[in-house]
Amino acid sequence: MDVTTEAATGQQAPLTVGELPLWHITFDRHTCTGEIEQRFIADRDLPACIIRADGQLLGVLSRRHLMAELSKPMGREVFIKRPVEIMTAAIDTNPLVLPATTTVAAAMEAALSRPDDRSFEPVIIDAGDTAGILAMDVLMRVQSSQLEHALIAKDELLDEVQRAADDLRAALEKLGQARDRLVQSEKMAALGQLVAGVAHEINTPIGVALTATTHLNERTGEFRQSFLENRMKRSDLQAYIDLATESSELLRYNIQRASQLIQSFKQVAVDQTSEQHRRFELKAYLEQLAASLAPEVRKAGHALVISCEPDIHVLSYPGPLAQVLSNLVSNAMVHAYEQGAAGTITVSCAANGSDLVLSVIDNGRGIFPENLGRIYDPFFTTRRGAGGTGLGLNIVFNIVTDTLKGRIDCQSELGTGTVFTLTMPLQLPQ
Repeated sequence: MDVTTEAATGQQAPLTVGELPLWHITFDRHTCTGEIEQRFIADRDLPACIIRADGQLLGVLSRRHLMAELSKPMGREVFIKRPVEIMTAAIDTNPLVLPATTTVAAAMEAALSRPDDRSFEPVIIDAGDTAGILAMDVLMRVQSSQLEHALIAKDELLDEVQRAADDLRAALEKLGQARDRLVQSEKMAALGQLVAGVAHEINTPIGVALTATTHLNERTGEFRQSFLENRMKRSDLQAYIDLATESSELLRYNIQRASQLIQSFKQVAVDQTSEQHRRFELKAYLEQLAASLAPEVRKAGHALVISCEPDIHVLSYPGPLAQVLSNLVSNAMVHAYEQGAAGTITVSCAANGSDLVLSVIDNGRGIFPENLGRIYDPFFTTRRGAGGTGLGLNIVFNIVTDTLKGRIDCQSELGTGTVFTLTMPLQLPQ
């Protein structure tokens, strides 16, 4: 739909949204979804329609949301022959409603002040006894046209517009920097939890080794004193030999255990911070990662199981892969289970031709269907006040698609659990 406007110069009243082209397409909530779909197909420019319930406004159904719901697996079978009111995830029941006398500039400001995921949704224009749909692209073109005419008519606005553009670029740059800092903060927070968990885990074998060393040192002093005073008996010698043997074995086992934990932590930590490209044996690497995550998982009352075929050698970026798995495990611990509930998180992997297929499976409460399409959106979380930042899955999606050159899919059923499936090349060139 073509839209043009005269420049608002001199004393001419500013253009209002009531003067813009609107769509007056309204359906009752009992209307069959298939009938509404046909209307959208017939009018390719129609951005949305109004849904009413008993004459009252129920909400707005946009083309984007309708088609998204119908394109889901079994979407058409579920919705196409049923009344549109069942599409609760697609109908915006809290649309932006503006009086017809609202200026274009004020309407644009109000529209863009909405949350990011709704800033480009259609707007309802209320003209008293009638209501119409105003598409955001129409509103944006009108405002853009006004700005262009104003720039041509008023050269003195150039500096102000330039300053505004500079401010906008600076704001966008700051926003990008803030997002990068948040992403980095999320990475370092995960690494910090890893450090704390490994430190706690190492404390036990080191403590046992220290106790054994102290006891052996004391008995060695007593043994030496007996030898110097010629009070040593055969039984004293045998007791000291038994103690030394037992202590040395205890020291060897616990120091070896601490060394293994440190080596696992060093490899995972180095990979996560350096993003080194190298060849690695997958099962051994996953077991190292599981050892690093074990303290945090046990603290939450869950179990982490690694199920991996042996002798799978991967040429890729183990650090980003470890971060993906860490984030998915942490996401399951935060979102999948009720407070105090114990669960099992399984990391399963297998080679499929030239691809590696890796799944993270939980037996938690599942994800609501209306949220499945938004789980990778930045800052989207259903647990804002309980440990969720809205960045974990967004980071996962970006790493999988950008760094690992793969894809990630999610399947979830309420009350059963969730499966995240990662498919990536086994041999990824640097």
